[in-house]
Amino acid sequence: MRNFFKITLTSTALLLGSASAVAESATVPEFGAIFQMKTADQASVAAAFAQFAQSECRQQAPTAIRIMAETFNGTEEPTHSIIWNFPDASAMEATFQALGQCRAWADAGRVLSQHAEFTSQQLVKTLVTGGDYTKDSAYVVWQLSIADEAAYVAAYKNLMASQESNGIVSGAYGLWRVQGGANSEVTHIAFAGAPSLAALLNNSNPSPAFVDFQKKVAGIRKVHRMNVNRVLADL
Repeated sequence: MRNFFKITLTSTALLLGSASAVAESATVPEFGAIFQMKTADQASVAAAFAQFAQSECRQQAPTAIRIMAETFNGTEEPTHSIIWNFPDASAMEATFQALGQCRAWADAGRVLSQHAEFTSQQLVKTLVTGGDYTKDSAYVVWQLSIADEAAYVAAYKNLMASQESNGIVSGAYGLWRVQGGANSEVTHIAFAGAPSLAALLNNSNPSPAFVDFQKKVAGIRKVHRMNVNRVLADL
């Protein structure tokens, strides 16, 4: 695996609080570290992560790891995203400190360095969320640039309350602030999941509440990209 991937994990851990083991939650956790990569050998990458998942250091780490296939992402280079979810900053620090002493992770890193190229890394914080993400297998993801976070969050909460009351939401949803790795094009990420790709597409027509939401946030938000991705594995 590339050195900058290892360095980013270590640096992120050092910037956050003291370590403590925290149980995983079915709701979208407070923090996430997203590493995107491109590979022409999905089988080797998946096998490396599967072997790492069986290790003692992985089993003891207070994190949930999800591998996503970037199925419909336009002209973007990444083919996959690896999302490390953490209930709090202490869990993130504990995990990355443990990985530095984990032989199984070093072995996985050697395989990844041969079969994948990491293209980006982002640290995100959950601002709004609902639903059980562990039941989802497909997502729509919006990469956003938001000028007024407070106003957008208020409008987003109203939108999702309406969507839920009308039975439109079929999976987990949320809004992340990009804490590290943001730029002028992407300051926030929104997502909406579903149990299957078919269920996701069945809800693709905009509701009246969504149309109203679009009008309210038009002056404070720009959509950089909208992707559709699939869950390959939870480790």
